[in-house]
Amino acid sequence: MTPDELIDRYVADVVALLPRRQRRDVAQELRALLTDESADRDVEAVLASFGHPAEVAARYGPPVTLIDPVDTRRFLSLGIGGALLIHFGAFLGEIIKPVRDFQGAADAAWPVVFAWLGLLFVGFALRAWHRRRRPVRWSPGRARNEHVNRAGRIAALVFYAAGTAVLLDPPAAVRTVGLPQPAIDALTYHERFLDVRGPVMFALLLTLLVGEAVAIWRPWPVTQLVHGAVTCAVLTWLIGSGPIFVTQAADQTFKEITALIILVSLVDLAVRLRRTHAAHALRH
Repeated sequence: MTPDELIDRYVADVVALLPRRQRRDVAQELRALLTDESADRDVEAVLASFGHPAEVAARYGPPVTLIDPVDTRRFLSLGIGGALLIHFGAFLGEIIKPVRDFQGAADAAWPVVFAWLGLLFVGFALRAWHRRRRPVRWSPGRARNEHVNRAGRIAALVFYAAGTAVLLDPPAAVRTVGLPQPAIDALTYHERFLDVRGPVMFALLLTLLVGEAVAIWRPWPVTQLVHGAVTCAVLTWLIGSGPIFVTQAADQTFKEITALIILVSLVDLAVRLRRTHAAHALRH
């Protein structure tokens, strides 16, 4: 291949990466520049010094990007995190069934993952387009309140205490509100649950109550994150290790609600972990 042919091939690869309106002018300018540079030098050395055609094309104008580079890390985090959450949700949905098919659940989860990635891509692409169309000046958001909301913490503590009281003896709670005997019988714990898992669940609820009581005066973000992760793991074990209530309908409903709580808690843990890391970076 002659030197002129090498230059033409290189210029063609560069202008192919540019908008149509720039190609003719850039081709003429770049060909003339490369011809002058290679007059007393080896043309391959000259082309190597100019860099890859993609790098040269970027010098003539910013490349068109569907997702802003600054959003790449967040896109990857949300994409991977969402894919893991979807697969874990499929796993939870399978472990609460009498007959389990984990491979089938994983296969069924992939279309949802691809739909999630598609929606995420469209959302970030629209965000990038809006930024280019209407640049927004930065302004500080509302300052985060670092003070403990004691009224909210006390209300949460009362709510958790009431829920714990109901879970300690569901038939008694149902009897209190005047529901018929079939409802009372349906919400009776299975004896297999009361052997090991029941005491573990009640101990977990007790630690939750203690943690909420302590957080009224002094929250411990890291400890709460660890407790939340342990809670999700224990709840997953509880619903996947056998029946909880004697009737299948009550058992299935309770497990479905618990599975939903686990998924919501995992999302909340991810958000709080990100905020904790950011706050830690500012302090140090």
